[in-house]
Amino acid sequence: MINEIIIDNQVLKYQITYKNNKNTYFHFNKKGYIQINVSRYQSHKDIIEYIKSNSELFIKKYEKTQRNIIDENSYYYFGVKYEKVVDKDINNICFNHINEIVKIPNMNNDHIKQKYKEIETSLILEKLEKLKNKYIDNKYVNIADITFKTRYMKTRYGSCNLLKRSININIYLIHYDESYLEYVFLHEIAHLVHQNHSLDFYKLLSKLSNNYKQLKKELNNKYKYR
Repeated sequence: MINEIIIDNQVLKYQITYKNNKNTYFHFNKKGYIQINVSRYQSHKDIIEYIKSNSELFIKKYEKTQRNIIDENSYYYFGVKYEKVVDKDINNICFNHINEIVKIPNMNNDHIKQKYKEIETSLILEKLEKLKNKYIDNKYVNIADITFKTRYMKTRYGSCNLLKRSININIYLIHYDESYLEYVFLHEIAHLVHQNHSLDFYKLLSKLSNNYKQLKKELNNKYKYR
């Protein structure tokens, strides 16, 4: 049973399960609640008092799990929320940008995942080519011969292969505002000059993106797929 507690105007959802534990364990579930596994000899009141006495830590961790909840009924297209609608008469994923609706074929999950991968790869590559054209004449990095690859990544936003002059971009970035994709693009092309995160690297990145620190911080706070 999911219960709620209000601490500092923050609603925390939690579920208590009694087990043969000697200690109490708190798991901040990605489904948006705290799973508490406790000894049968520990009271509900004691658990609540412990949470209250450590409220700052609990609220911080709880808010992080809330950020990571993925809405299965919605689709975020470069930061804009689209409503998912199942349509049995179509074979591919279709976007209606005027009404902010994305139509999904009536298929099994494996086929739907493949359809998402196909269209998201295409859309990301299209945006990357536009970014390449936008920065082709920059005076800091030669990007005339670079190529792009994409894949889903949970721990990285992108990577750079200097020898192949190839930039690999995380497809999940399609769900966030285009400014974050642009930041990651600029971050990776800066690695064509400096392969590590040295002071010189960040000096170059600041010339390419003068607000990269803010964009990086915002993306780290919003990113849901880790």
